[in-house]
Amino acid sequence: MKQTQIVQFVVDKDIDIANYYIGINSYKRIKAQGFSQYKNENLEKFSELSEIEVQAEIEKRIERYYSQEEKLLSLAEDINNEWMKIEEEFIERLEKVHKFPFSEQSIKGVLSSAGRFGYNTQEKWFATDMFRNKYACMDVAMHELMHFMFHKYYDRICEEEGLTKNEMWDVKESFTVLLNLEFGDLSFQPDNGYLQHVKLREVIKESWEKNHDFDIALEEVIEYVKMNRVGGV
Repeated sequence: MKQTQIVQFVVDKDIDIANYYIGINSYKRIKAQGFSQYKNENLEKFSELSEIEVQAEIEKRIERYYSQEEKLLSLAEDINNEWMKIEEEFIERLEKVHKFPFSEQSIKGVLSSAGRFGYNTQEKWFATDMFRNKYACMDVAMHELMHFMFHKYYDRICEEEGLTKNEMWDVKESFTVLLNLEFGDLSFQPDNGYLQHVKLREVIKESWEKNHDFDIALEEVIEYVKMNRVGGV
């Protein structure tokens, strides 16, 4: 494995478990916002259990996978080998899009059984699905690495503009539409985003195609969010 590899796909049971909790908490937040189209039976069940019950249920679900760790390690190796074919090109384009250096020197891509793709910028990891093919796992990586860049360079701007945490999440997620515009040849499938972000993604796409400037697109989508709040700005 090359020493210059930034993203390394790994097997880590503890992080896999942590990713379950991220998924559960995210589901509760989305549910509270009224997005019933995202109802998930498994996460619905988790959200109704006590913390002790959740931990026991997770351990029960993942036991069979980690009893076959050699298979998981083989999957991670396959993804690493394929990822290294595009990592340098992807990072270069990402830096060009954002006009900033990539945010991290090393990041773990953790194979997860949770069916959700959480991440932790402080601990420098993101989750990808151990049940998908290696190319789909790489697509998840590209999506999550865009989030790392957003948090590093644009969270402060969103906060200064008065966006709420939920609005910042909406904007961050919507910017992954750029994966379709600038990274399509590197990806296995398009980045479709969330249904509630269709308009935000259109705003970003139109701005990008006109200006090819992340700062301008961010300014325009923030303005759109403010103007379309209940009661306006």
